[in-house]
Amino acid sequence: MQDDVNERLAGLAASGSDRSMAGFEAGVMRSITERREAARLSRISFAYRAATVSAALAIGVTAGGFAAATAATQPQEVNPFSVSTHLAPSNLLEGRR
Repeated sequence: MQDDVNERLAGLAASGSDRSMAGFEAGVMRSITERREAARLSRISFAYRAATVSAALAIGVTAGGFAAATAATQPQEVNPFSVSTHLAPSNLLEGRR
């Protein structure tokens, strides 16, 4: 068994390499540089996305606050027997006058 392994290893060593190692180190360094650049761009795009989401949230909260303040200043009638109930079937079907 040991002789068979030694013979195979000797045959493998004698066969030579099927791939050239020329440019291997340059390829590895180029890959590392590309990954670092991708990570840097990812951090930049994350900051940009976070700023965009924050701006959208601020606009939404501001617009919602103004809408709520406007709705709160309008008089709301809660009496179910009032004449001008805004959810009465006559108002919903015919429209307000």
